Order: sequence, then structure tokens, then C-alpha cells
Amino acid sequence: MRRGDEIVLVRQGARGGEPFWALPGGVVDEGELVPEALVREVREETGLEIAIQTRLAFVRQIDDRRPRQPVAAWGPGCLATVWVFEVDSWSGELDACDPDGVVSEACLVPLNEAVVRLRHTHWLELPADYLDGRVEPGSLRFERWHEDGRVEIVREPPSYNL
Repeated sequence: MRRGDEIVLVRQGARGGEPFWALPGGVVDEGELVPEALVREVREETGLEIAIQTRLAFVRQIDDRRPRQPVAAWGPGCLATVWVFEVDSWSGELDACDPDGVVSEACLVPLNEAVVRLRHTHWLELPADYLDGRVEPGSLRFERWHEDGRVEIVREPPSYNL
């Protein structure tokens, strides 16, 4: 979510876990399409209303074979598809109002600072690269996270818009 040279970030963390900064987002509920989940998750985490008309930033699929959980919703052997969109307009007041109690803060952050904050969390380095202009819009990335910590890029095709 961009406004000028600022990005909306949320500070989140499971109870007892170390909080971190991330882009607003979450898990698609049963019966939802990805754009519907995006609208719901943004509302829940930021208090803002967005329209479904967004642009695709990139898609990332992760086959996580590590024994520990990288995110509360993921577990060993998880296959996750992450859709990242550009959102340029919204309405409402920015305020963390997460019903799950995971998001504690939502704010607009200067782009360069947002990139630094995202880089502190290993699975958010790709969104940071996107914001830094290192990932082309519409890119697809397929990764396998191995038990020994290796990350294998299975296929990273040339960038194109879907």
C-alpha cells in the first residue's frame, strides 16, 4: 500500500513471539478468493478500505520443508502461495484493529525505511527487493526451503505480467 514515497507497514507478532514489521496481509479463508481476502485482511490489520482493483506485484510459492514454524499459520511440509499486490488508494483512518490480536501497530513509513524494516525478517526480503526495484512487477518465484536451511530457487522465469 503506497501513498507517495511511503508504504503502509504493520507491526505484528504472535503472543510470546518477537514482533516484526510486515506488509498487511494474511491467510485466505475457506470460500474466499485471493482479492476478497486481501480486502478483508487490509481492513482487519489497518482499518483501511481498499477496492479489489489492484495491480499484481509478484507471486511467490514456497515449499517449506523445515521442521520449525516460520509463521504461525505455517508448519513443516507447508506449501504456501503468496500473492503481493500494489494498492495505491484507500479510505478510512489508519489504525491497527486486528481481531486476532497479532497486529499491534499500523503506520505509513518512508519507502527506504520500510525496506530496511522488512529486511530484518528473512521471508520478507523478497518484498523488500520488490520495493527496492530489484523484482519486476508480475514476477513469479518458486522456492523450496530445505530442512538444512538451504533455499532452492526452483524456477525463476523472466518477468512478465499475468
